[in-house]
Amino acid sequence: MKTIIRILCVAVAFVAVDMWKAPAAFAVQQLKKITHLTKKAKKKVTRRTSVRAERLRHEALELLRTNSPTLWTLMVSDTVAVAPGEPVAELEGEDPEELAREDDLPVDIESFRQLWLAYMEGTAPDELTAAGLNKRHLAELILEWLGTPYRFGGENPNGIDCSGFVRQIFAEVGGILLPRTAAQQYMLGTPVERDQLQFGDLVFFHTRRHAWVSHVGIYLGDGLFAHASSRGGVTISSLQSTYYNRRYIGARRLTARDLERLATTSLAPAPAE
Repeated sequence: MKTIIRILCVAVAFVAVDMWKAPAAFAVQQLKKITHLTKKAKKKVTRRTSVRAERLRHEALELLRTNSPTLWTLMVSDTVAVAPGEPVAELEGEDPEELAREDDLPVDIESFRQLWLAYMEGTAPDELTAAGLNKRHLAELILEWLGTPYRFGGENPNGIDCSGFVRQIFAEVGGILLPRTAAQQYMLGTPVERDQLQFGDLVFFHTRRHAWVSHVGIYLGDGLFAHASSRGGVTISSLQSTYYNRRYIGARRLTARDLERLATTSLAPAPAE
């Protein structure tokens, strides 16, 4: 009898331990899950806050640009000084992995060739852009740069980034120097609705989480634009591609007045030290 009682006591003890362990394990599991979700939510909030702050910053700069050209010139510098050999985080360009997954509409080169021939043969409706730049010359230069390798911070045929490419094209065609970064170039000209885009307009994209404006290209027509891609160098892409369609944030059109102001700024003597 005593033996039976002892066996029953041991069985009850094991059951009690199991009953305690199961809720405890479940509680630990739930705690880990809540902690993970909390961290994930914090990251999302931080990312949203960062993007919102960047957007507000650009809105403030836009007000500054339109209301005080003098302060605007002082606020926005052409280049960012970097010590030789110092590593620089890529603030512009596309994420190669995302681009490989979502760039699902390769450009029909034949369509682009026909578009280019229209400009080259003078059959386009207008011979000049809104800024007064020759479309034929603009098209020729873009074709010359096609295939140039991508290099963040680059500004020559050995390697060039998106804003550097746009800067070089306008320097050669218009004789003016645009600001050095895509974010600064986004503050130029006048906003253009997507369905009103014209040849020579600048198109902008949000391709990097830490910067609202992080990629720029030159609109060609028929939904195509030229740009220095971080995956394939200077190339032609489609705005209808999933990747660029999702990340498109707006366009700007430079006018003759913009070019005149930029030329004046570029030629202004440096202040005495």
